[in-house]
Formats: sequence, C-alpha cells, structure tokens
Amino acid sequence: MRPLALAFLLALPSPALADWALDLVGTGQREYYCTGTVRLTNQSDAPLTELSGFFLIHLDGEQVGRSKGTWFMNVPPGGTAEAVFETPNAPCAEADRWEFVVGACRVDAGFEDKAACAARIDVTAPLVVQEE
Repeated sequence: MRPLALAFLLALPSPALADWALDLVGTGQREYYCTGTVRLTNQSDAPLTELSGFFLIHLDGEQVGRSKGTWFMNVPPGGTAEAVFETPNAPCAEADRWEFVVGACRVDAGFEDKAACAARIDVTAPLVVQEE
C-alpha cells in the first residue's frame, strides 16, 4: 500500500463503539424448549432502563423458531445482565443465526424508537439485530 493511502486510512475516524453489546453465551434444552442465554453489556455512560425483545432462530437461511420475549432491566454503565430466551421445538445446537427483534427500549424514563435502539446494539455471531 502506498504511504499516502495508508496515511489517509489511518486518519479516518474509527467506528463508534456501540452503546450495548449482545453475546450468546450458551445454549441448552429444557423439556422441549431450546434455551439461549444472552449477555448484554452496557458500554455506554448512561444506565439502560429496559431492553426487551425476542429472537427469530434460523437454520440454513430458514426461520425455524421464535423465542418467547424477555428483557434486560436496569443495567448500569459498564454493567452486564443475562437473560434466557426460550424457543419451543427449535434445533438449538444446529441454529446458525439468532436474530434479535427489539420490543421496547428505555433509557432513563423515556422510550426510544425501536429502529434507533437496534442501531445502538452490537452483536457477536451468530447473533444479528433486526433493524426495521
């Protein structure tokens, strides 16, 4: 790479850190439910009052399940919270895509637009966030 091109790339601003991060930390089975334990990390400097939603579970590009909804509540800056999402009759171990759908998002006392909230979430594969 030419020195001028490299200098230009280094001068570009780095991507902003997302406010919240979601990671799938484990899967399992409870009776006929596929369970997915998801950890939320609050990377912002403001408390997250509530983030609720559900997952659409995919295998080979096809939706094979929809989890029950659940939420993360009162997560302080730098804090983490975990929630278990349950999906009836889904192939948990084989699923290759977990698509998070935001149901509600509150910072302080006010609700935020769901699409704007989704844009503030970073994920680690196999998770993705549905942006409306």
